[in-house]
Amino acid sequence: MTGAILTTIENGVATLRLNRPDDMNSLDADAARAIRNAVEAFGADPAVRVMVLAGEGRIFSAGGDFNWVLTWPGLDAITRHVGADALMAAVQAIYDFPKPSIARVHGATVGGGVGLMLACDFAVATSEARFGLTSVRNGLLAGIAIPVLIEAVGPRMARQLLMHGGIFDAATALRIGLIDQVVEASELDTTVAALARELKLGAPSVQTLVKKLVTQINALPHDSSAAEVLGQQVANQCVTEEALEGMKAFLDKRKPKWAD
Repeated sequence: MTGAILTTIENGVATLRLNRPDDMNSLDADAARAIRNAVEAFGADPAVRVMVLAGEGRIFSAGGDFNWVLTWPGLDAITRHVGADALMAAVQAIYDFPKPSIARVHGATVGGGVGLMLACDFAVATSEARFGLTSVRNGLLAGIAIPVLIEAVGPRMARQLLMHGGIFDAATALRIGLIDQVVEASELDTTVAALARELKLGAPSVQTLVKKLVTQINALPHDSSAAEVLGQQVANQCVTEEALEGMKAFLDKRKPKWAD
């Protein structure tokens, strides 16, 4: 696929590259819809085990496209809402992706770009990478980043980042929980590839179940409700084909079929 994004699938790893390098991989409605469509296609493809989100050119993503947003005052409220919804839907599609996902981060990641990154399950960044929820300094709200930002760093830190709007380095991003790993630029691709290989060792059905359950359990009160949901899911998973294969493989001292 060409245009706003580039997609490839190799050895079970699907890569989605934001492909607007001249516009700092910023997002307009068309780019957002392309992301959503590609992610949903990857999710439905049994050949895909892991997704990597990356950016072409010098940076990961600058978030919303200002040239596009500047046209909004001349649009009616419904059209503006449709545009905003397209951005939110792109982040949500990545968050809802039923398989493991990795953000491959380099250069700058600001505003809505942080939302795209945090919608992934893992974020690996270069030591030179820079981050910021800068929208407030432009009179804007980085709305598409807020839900995943709160989940990643907590409400207090999220408020600070969204109100301050400054740029910070990879070491700070790692310390506050915005990213998971920092590597030298020369090691970025090998590190992401190694993580993808490790993730492919996990049973696909369990990984999908984990992504659903963590969100579900997190929304429940800390009482017997969570235990009831988990007990039922554990009992159900134990009799699946993948569970039986995994246990037999362990006893036979071999890899399960999905890890070959």
